[in-house]
Amino acid sequence: MRLSANIIQSAEQRTNPLGEREILLRSLAIPSVEHLAVTRDQFDTIDLSNNHLSRLENFPKLSRLSCLYLGGNGIDHVDGKNLRRNCPGLKTVILTGNGAKGWNVVADLAVGCPGLEFLSLVGNPVTRRQHYRLYTIHKIPTLKVLDFQKVKQSERERASRLATSAAGAAMEADARLEARAAAATAASSSADDAALSNATMTNGDNGTNTFEPGEGKSAEESFATQFSAEEKAAIRDMVANAASAEEIDRIESLVKRGIFPGKSESVAPVNGGGGSIVPPPPPPPPPPLPEEEDGKRPVEGGGDEGGDTKRQKSE
Repeated sequence: MRLSANIIQSAEQRTNPLGEREILLRSLAIPSVEHLAVTRDQFDTIDLSNNHLSRLENFPKLSRLSCLYLGGNGIDHVDGKNLRRNCPGLKTVILTGNGAKGWNVVADLAVGCPGLEFLSLVGNPVTRRQHYRLYTIHKIPTLKVLDFQKVKQSERERASRLATSAAGAAMEADARLEARAAAATAASSSADDAALSNATMTNGDNGTNTFEPGEGKSAEESFATQFSAEEKAAIRDMVANAASAEEIDRIESLVKRGIFPGKSESVAPVNGGGGSIVPPPPPPPPPPLPEEEDGKRPVEGGGDEGGDTKRQKSE
């Protein structure tokens, strides 16, 4: 189930035992993070546990957010730059029971959460790697609790010694290799998704393009391919400043059809282009009626009164 604006607005909201404002989005089979701008940065905690997330990315600006519950997903990739830019106040991240298996995930969390104090990676494959705890403590020096165990000063000292050793250098090299491999896998997956989308827009028998505006195309693909950089920035602002979930759904519907939301909704896109929609010209006026000569009306059948009189005299 997609994380739509309506689902977010209808989700349970509460003040948790720590006195924090929390929104519950758990157990909804959500495949990806989206539309969280609808929350208007009104929550300290977002619970996304027990969904189908595989990547921790695409967060809007949420300066108030300090805690993420992400247990029971399949997350194996973290966009550290996105988290650092849009969620700078994160102090608690619970990733229990996910799919993180490389040092690069720990390194990305270190980049994305410079003030992280409480982290759980229990149940992730990376926890079975040698020196996992010391490596994580070294990469995220602000940690106070790791995997529900308090970080001791002796562990910090051992982590520092490990970082300057040959083993630490080898672990850093592995982290760089794993990061490059993860980036290549992500790029390949994106290319496969784009190829599949293009294939669904083309008739498999004769190669004829059968795409109809508003059908068989995602809003994300239309946004990426149909609009200029200025239009994309304007659309992002419209979504961020939307007053209701219905307005966000309307903007998404227009984007999916390749129509810039600032244009008229009744005009269809021309040749699949966005932002260059011109309404058809009005029909030409009807030709004027022929003018009557000498005030006489023409007689039906093509005759005239004078012709009939001459025929009668000749007879």
